[in-house]
Amino acid sequence: MAGDRRSELVDAGLALILRQRFQDLLASADSRSITEGAGVTTGSFFHHFRNRGAFTDAVASRFIERWEASADQVVADIQAFAGSEISDVRNVAQADWDKLEAAEAEATLQHLLWAARNQPLTQDGTETAGDLLARCYQYLLDAGIPAYRDAVAAMGREMMPPFDDVDLAVTMTALADGIQMRQGVQPDVVRPDLFADLVAGMLVTLTRPAGERSDDVELASLEARLLPAANRVPRKVGAGEGKTWRHIADAAAPLFDHRTVAEVKVADVAEIAGVSTRTVHHQFAAVSAVAACGWARLCPELQAIAEVPITRSQGPEVRLEQVLTRYIELGRQHRGALEGFMLEVLAVGAERDRTSERGARLAEAAPISALLTPHIRELRARGKLRRRIDSAEMAQTIVTLVSLRTFIRDEPPERILDETFGVVMEGALLGGGPGSSR
Repeated sequence: MAGDRRSELVDAGLALILRQRFQDLLASADSRSITEGAGVTTGSFFHHFRNRGAFTDAVASRFIERWEASADQVVADIQAFAGSEISDVRNVAQADWDKLEAAEAEATLQHLLWAARNQPLTQDGTETAGDLLARCYQYLLDAGIPAYRDAVAAMGREMMPPFDDVDLAVTMTALADGIQMRQGVQPDVVRPDLFADLVAGMLVTLTRPAGERSDDVELASLEARLLPAANRVPRKVGAGEGKTWRHIADAAAPLFDHRTVAEVKVADVAEIAGVSTRTVHHQFAAVSAVAACGWARLCPELQAIAEVPITRSQGPEVRLEQVLTRYIELGRQHRGALEGFMLEVLAVGAERDRTSERGARLAEAAPISALLTPHIRELRARGKLRRRIDSAEMAQTIVTLVSLRTFIRDEPPERILDETFGVVMEGALLGGGPGSSR
């Protein structure tokens, strides 16, 4: 019983630590110690701050100021290495780490705020320590994401799906925070160039050369890409390389992440792909076709989901939902590509010839409905479809409706899928919908 009571007291102590406010953490620093540190009188303290709560708010505000200044410096460093080689980025990352080591006080304050993240900053306030940290992180995202995006593009690289710019920024922050914490308690196990090596390695594994689609090539060449540029053999561009429709679509894909099809011109596509406008016109019927073919770099992820084996208990419906849920998420991240895909589906449908070159290219670049077709056939094989509906046509209908809802409405994927399946499959499934007895 004595052992149990001791354990309960220890657990209670830990629970109290987790409930501490940031103001409580400041309680050990009494007013006299603060005024002596600043070289002023105690009366001066209460002249500037009506109470300790007001002082806590001021301390929190100063923390934000220091954080934002540090974030601005990070952004400036990112902009400085734009267009550099990976080996040069490592040098910049090393310089950043040296600054982080020198800012030990800010790191300690950040970890104290995190420890009290669920508690109010002051007794009378509503803002929590976690809210304060969230504001700091949001500032870093707002300032850093454009800088990361421009730097990666200037290096001739792009994010490797499923990672995006936000993932890169979050991972960079997590690396810095975690290594700073470990450095503070075990400096002997954190080698001076660890952060720089990790940043360079992360850029290699989370990004890829623009237009290169093979993940295996990226992973196999990790060591080579970390070598100084002088030790690497320049890659030769073959005759005619870079002029295929796939290269143009992959190179131009970032243009459509935050712009509509109408906002992207043929000249923009030609410039980023390194080809002439005549080549773009020769390869594509319209800018919408360029945007739609950008799905070629996104579809391998959807294909990997679609090809996961189906168990008898699970059923093909689950896989359909998984593929379409990720499709909706990707469509929102790449709205221009989604818009181009919808426009091309309409254009191909108007041609009434899906075997045309335009239709064949769309099917190759964005085979989204083709990924669903086997699962719809499986529904029929399991006796769940009550009518002889063409599986490919049904898949195309589902994709078209999901695309439209995703583009025009900001709804949860679950709602989009529930209502789409309700519209398309009502009456198609055995025992479902009006007329099921016919």
